Amino acid sequence: MKFSLQMSIIGGVFISSYAFAANEEILINAQQVNTQCLSNQWQKQELLQLKNDKFILENKADKEALALQLLACLASPDAEIRDGIAFEALSNWLRNEQLSQATHLKMFNYLTRVLEFKVTDTFGVYQSFSILVLAEVARVDRQSPFLTTKQRDYLVKVGTNFLTNVKDYRGFSAKVGWQHSIAHSADLMLQLALNPEVNKAQLDKILDALASQITAHLQHSYVEGESKRIAMAVIYVFLREEYIMDDFHHWLDKVAESAPFKQWQDVYQSEQGLIKLHNTQSFLYALYATIKPSKNKVLIEMSAYLEQAIKAVK
Repeated sequence: MKFSLQMSIIGGVFISSYAFAANEEILINAQQVNTQCLSNQWQKQELLQLKNDKFILENKADKEALALQLLACLASPDAEIRDGIAFEALSNWLRNEQLSQATHLKMFNYLTRVLEFKVTDTFGVYQSFSILVLAEVARVDRQSPFLTTKQRDYLVKVGTNFLTNVKDYRGFSAKVGWQHSIAHSADLMLQLALNPEVNKAQLDKILDALASQITAHLQHSYVEGESKRIAMAVIYVFLREEYIMDDFHHWLDKVAESAPFKQWQDVYQSEQGLIKLHNTQSFLYALYATIKPSKNKVLIEMSAYLEQAIKAVK
């Protein structure tokens, strides 16, 4: 059974996945959600003025109510509202400790549900920008922990499942602006990798999810910075003390494998093969370019293994 789910942001009602039977599929319609983006108090003109005012809103209750309302704007196909106002405002308030812990939790509950449920979205922006804002919420938890161990584990599970299963590789369009699900998902993985409360088992899941999208399931050649965003998250996972250099070596060997092709020379005979080659090289080059200038001992050791992998993938 499917439900067309219109989440009420303004009223503070968050639909829980546990409210429905296990055999019921929840379907969120992004266009319906977008109808809650604007209100009588906050039309586009007022939101643009708020941006001009550097998102300063003195009344904290009004600010927190607007923060929850702006979550619906993440479904807007209008980049000026979705990216330029909603994301920028929420990022600004989260990074500058402008919102209460209660609001952080409401945002966490809302955004994880958006990623967990099935979404119909012609423009491909709602889940992509939801995980980008969730990365900002995760950053707050990294600096001032507010999630329980169970909630943080749920965050890792939802985030890695979403990244692993992304099939929408749209990046930027003049009409809609940024979609960029892979890059935005990698940003969440980065914040989780930096969080000392994220354990080894969870880091392993993060690495698996990142590795799963290095070659975009042989469906798309990355051209809009996705490989670098994946690489940044990978770097910070392996900088954690839970890993030794042999772990990186084994992981990198798998990344540099030619599979599903017998050898790298075989990739030149098909479009999927060329995608595999392009994306693998793009990732290795991005990883190498980022860590090579570093004087960090771990990164210096990593760069030596990377040089070998780069020579092998050709």
